[in-house]
Amino acid sequence: MATTIAQPIPAEPPVAPRDGAVFHALPLGTPDARELESVPGEAAWASTGLVASAETGGRIARLTRAIQPGNRLATLAARLALRLRGTRPGPRFFVHGRRPRFVGQGRISIGARVNLRCDVAPVRIEVARGAGVTLADRAFLNTGVQVICHSAIEIGPHCRIGPDCVLCDTNHHPVHEGSAVRVAPIRLGRNVWLGRGVIVLPGVTIGDHAVVAAGSVVASDIPAGQVWRGNPASFVKAVRCSADFVRP
Repeated sequence: MATTIAQPIPAEPPVAPRDGAVFHALPLGTPDARELESVPGEAAWASTGLVASAETGGRIARLTRAIQPGNRLATLAARLALRLRGTRPGPRFFVHGRRPRFVGQGRISIGARVNLRCDVAPVRIEVARGAGVTLADRAFLNTGVQVICHSAIEIGPHCRIGPDCVLCDTNHHPVHEGSAVRVAPIRLGRNVWLGRGVIVLPGVTIGDHAVVAAGSVVASDIPAGQVWRGNPASFVKAVRCSADFVRP
């Protein structure tokens, strides 16, 4: 009776689908992709240079995140737009997402390490002729913030302005027949935090370390070191902090 010797099934070569990714076609009888390392011919496959390396892909992804090419491009575009207005932002000015919108012919002053987040909606700074907006060192404006200035708006160092906040130093239209349009400066002190959707009306001054809760409408001055909320915003409690405290 003749003896039949089972012949080993040769390993199949790598298969390259149309999208350019490379994967292995496992030999018949291989029950699990985890056994791939023990499959005959793996060394030969690797030597072809066609096997995609997850480790290499991970390094590339980490490098891309570190370089942030999209954000750097948006920052460069914002710098160029400001230069065309005669403004030179401070060192390490940075933009996340798309380019912010600078409208009007007024003055914009931007300090060191100012950060504008524009990934969901761009920050918009509108400055009328003769007016001026100041963003002090390390100020942060989150996505969708609008700064509308017909007189003067100052955002102090280390301020945190939440998403969709509006700071407007004019009411644009008279309330009563024969009355004037109100235009009055807005000033935010050091380390002020405005929650999401806060509206700051003309003539308001907010003191150092103050906090305004999300959705509030600020129509009057807020002393330093206090938490306010509501429409119109009113006092809630004092902020416990030292004079040199800076929110992360």
